[in-house]
Amino acid sequence: MITIRIDEKDSTLLTVSFAQDPVGNEAIRSVWGRRWSYTRRCWVVPNTRDSIVRIGQLFGRDYCRFDEAVVRLYKPDVTIAEIELATNPPWPPLRKRAQTIARLSFRYSPPLREFDRHPVIESLTNAMRLLQYSYKTIRNYRQAMIALLRYVGNGPLDKLTRQEYQSYLLFLIDRKRLSSATINVHINAWKFYQEKVLQREKEFYDIAYPRQARKLPTVYSVDEIKAIFSATTSLKYRTLFKLVYATGLRLSEVAHLRLADLDRVRRLITVRGGKGKKDRVVMLTEKIEAMLTDYLKAYKPNLFLFENPETHEPIATRTIQLVYSTAIHSAGIRKRGGIHSLRHSFATHLLESGTDIRYIQELLGHESILTTMRYTHVTAHKISELKSPLDDL
Repeated sequence: MITIRIDEKDSTLLTVSFAQDPVGNEAIRSVWGRRWSYTRRCWVVPNTRDSIVRIGQLFGRDYCRFDEAVVRLYKPDVTIAEIELATNPPWPPLRKRAQTIARLSFRYSPPLREFDRHPVIESLTNAMRLLQYSYKTIRNYRQAMIALLRYVGNGPLDKLTRQEYQSYLLFLIDRKRLSSATINVHINAWKFYQEKVLQREKEFYDIAYPRQARKLPTVYSVDEIKAIFSATTSLKYRTLFKLVYATGLRLSEVAHLRLADLDRVRRLITVRGGKGKKDRVVMLTEKIEAMLTDYLKAYKPNLFLFENPETHEPIATRTIQLVYSTAIHSAGIRKRGGIHSLRHSFATHLLESGTDIRYIQELLGHESILTTMRYTHVTAHKISELKSPLDDL
């Protein structure tokens, strides 16, 4: 993928970045005025329409990723959908993807929903819906119970003993090689079915949880944070990534943030229906507000802060993850971790700057000391006065 952006030092130049490739280096030599910049570690060409057209002809428009500023400069009447396509082109390209899909054999077709009408699955789903469990939890529990039904076969599930279920867990560990976190999902689904559906006492189905690996979260340095923002070609997603780092929001929370949740008077952002269906507030500093003002002026969303321009529904979390992965790759960062690492970095940088851990707990929406500190609540007034690590960039 070739990235074209306006040079930060000289607006009369365009920077052209791509992976080290002898063929690409030879092709770009046919662009008039091109030169290699040792300080920028990329090619630079004159900032003209002819340069952009020539690069598109040489490499193919499907393989070009334009910075939003370039798109708006040479196409002032561009639509939001066209901006998103130019700044984050699909990979692999649409034509290549269509050829790949055409070659897939019948074995890649989606499986039949043979267990959708199974009494166990129906009763489990209805019980979880009545208790208003999230869609993701319902889906995970359903999958876990379907796996158990396939293992048991025609045997009645309510007759399954504790010893038989432990044998099933050993099967998942030894044969399926499932992680301890996935095993926990299977155990939770089984316990929910026993307690809420079959109305049995805990002693009847009590199963010990496996030991969990204690992994340290991925935390970026300040320079890496800057590199991620610089490598993001879309103003929309650059604003989204900055907001996650500035406030510590989860992926689903930032995707479902509404315009009405921005309180510019009290300088607060209200996060509604976070993890565990809990509301909380985070700070809206001057730098965050200025950043959002520029974004709102350019995109003009209707209901949600970051929305699909065609349907006006919340932006898909998978789309955010794909754009973030592209930005990480373009920034040359080798640390493993998704967009949640921005949230980890937010908390770590606040802690390192001396912020009280009670405030960090409230900002992150943690419930207990196991994650931050035991049940500490901070007033909205104090949160609105906190300084975001984004202000120090």
